[in-house]
Amino acid sequence: MELEDMKSLWAEHSQQIDKQEKIKKELLMKMTKKKYLNKLGGIYLPEILGAVICLAYAGFFIFQIGKLELPWNQVLSIFNTTLLIVLPILSLYSLFKLGRIDISEGSSAEILERFTKNRIFFWKVQRFAMVISGLFAISILPPLAELVGKIDLLSSRQFWMVYVPIGVILVYIFTKVTMKKYQKALSNSEQVLKELEV
Repeated sequence: MELEDMKSLWAEHSQQIDKQEKIKKELLMKMTKKKYLNKLGGIYLPEILGAVICLAYAGFFIFQIGKLELPWNQVLSIFNTTLLIVLPILSLYSLFKLGRIDISEGSSAEILERFTKNRIFFWKVQRFAMVISGLFAISILPPLAELVGKIDLLSSRQFWMVYVPIGVILVYIFTKVTMKKYQKALSNSEQVLKELEV
């Protein structure tokens, strides 16, 4: 009887240890996922805020297109409205893919591989948006000038030689600062995932 009691105690003890290990692993995964999402939080807020602003401006232009008399301003307004809708959706989708990485499935290497793939997609979208935002900064000017009644502003040499380059430079600086912040958030998120290997 002693041997059978020992076997049953050992089996029971073994099950308890396995159960505790499973609970410990689940808790670790939940904590890691929360920490990972917190690191991405530095990207979520500006992207969501930017998307709301873009969609508000898109709504504004949709209701103002009828007030534009010049056909090329109507075309530019439609182009810009499309950009104001498509770019935030693409950006939020790429960010959504980063946030949806399931860290409980697969090995650490597979998780990092999925992260890297989604990070590359995110950066492609951001770089595309950066280039398009420079074009947007210029193409938005003629329709806006017509809407505010300053169409003669576009024929001013000073406007094109001073204000437009300054605007494009400011867009470039803003984008570089934003990209640097995003890079830091992504590096921190990747570091959290690398800690799973340890």
